[in-house]
Amino acid sequence: MDLQTLSIEEILLIHEILVRDFAITRDPIDPPGVKSMALLESAIGRQHTCIGRSMKYPDVISNASTLLFGLIGDHPFHNGNKRTALVSMLVHLDKNKLTLTDTRQDELFNMVIQVAEHTLGMTKSKRFRRKQKLRRRKADTEVNAIISWLKPRVKKVIRGEKVISYFQLNKILERFGYTLKNPRKNTIDIYKKKEDDKKGILSKKKKTEEKKIGNIPFPGATIEVPVRTIKYVREKCKFREEDGVDSEAFYAGQIIIDSFINKYRTLLRRLGKR
Repeated sequence: MDLQTLSIEEILLIHEILVRDFAITRDPIDPPGVKSMALLESAIGRQHTCIGRSMKYPDVISNASTLLFGLIGDHPFHNGNKRTALVSMLVHLDKNKLTLTDTRQDELFNMVIQVAEHTLGMTKSKRFRRKQKLRRRKADTEVNAIISWLKPRVKKVIRGEKVISYFQLNKILERFGYTLKNPRKNTIDIYKKKEDDKKGILSKKKKTEEKKIGNIPFPGATIEVPVRTIKYVREKCKFREEDGVDSEAFYAGQIIIDSFINKYRTLLRRLGKR
């Protein structure tokens, strides 16, 4: 598979979603937005660095590592650089069918902080001396430290279901012309929307009809959807791979970003305080 990198539009979307998501929390990304487009382009451009005709970071792990390093080190946004960098790295790995495994959120948090402090891979005594002298290491050394940290923690994605909330599930369904409605007694109905081409006598607008096709448990909009429920929904709505809708198509665009923010919300809040 060809290496998939992240575009400037994708990084800006990740930052925008983080800004929106944390806007009403105690740790908003404020002020939001790009501080320097030149620095942002430089950070993102690291993915495409070449030595002669060969890419300097040709594999997924090294490419994701240099992206993380660039976004944290270049500080292209007014605020939220560490949060944007972490989610961007996770999306980069996912885009290339890789994922973190057997990694506690504390470990991931410490890694990001050490990248920001230019101390990743150092012993405690060396980290202390570096802070005292405030000397920055060579970029290659720091990127290699990220690569070494990531390698044993990354594995191929077994394409299945993502961690999403019921709210996010509804956003996915709406893309395909379905919706969740009528919550009651811890359940909610699945409806298929259908536009009637026939125009009414007094109306020029198309009439939208809805047909109930199923019912699922519903403990709340912000609660994670169990895998078995997502599989049931995909089967009922004909969104399975055998129906021509693979996981990448089902969990497209913003939903993947949302799923990582939802999964690592506590960690991202901690980064917001640093």
